[in-house]
Amino acid sequence: MRAQVSGKEVAIEKTAWITERDVMAFSAYSAPDGTYGALIQLDEHGRVVLDTLSIERRGRFLFVFVNGRFITELQIDKRVSDGKIYVPSGLTAADIDLMKKAWRSADPKNH
Repeated sequence: MRAQVSGKEVAIEKTAWITERDVMAFSAYSAPDGTYGALIQLDEHGRVVLDTLSIERRGRFLFVFVNGRFITELQIDKRVSDGKIYVPSGLTAADIDLMKKAWRSADPKNH
């Protein structure tokens, strides 16, 4: 796969470091390109994994897949210890519907 940001060929690890089981909540919004974005809040296990990855793999890329589909790549440019992953765009309405069924909303107006 070719990385969008760097243009380099990259290898994707077969096993994900962070999965849907590590998600605690999310907050979705409409992106300018007509897709959706989301702020994903990880549970304690996911938070520790993300923190570790952000320290050990700084400067590298984190690839986000939803339902087996590539959504975006995020360059790790600093330590991420709050357990939050920001997906700027690329999610569909169907993706958001599935997320609503699986996880609680982190949006205060949806509680």
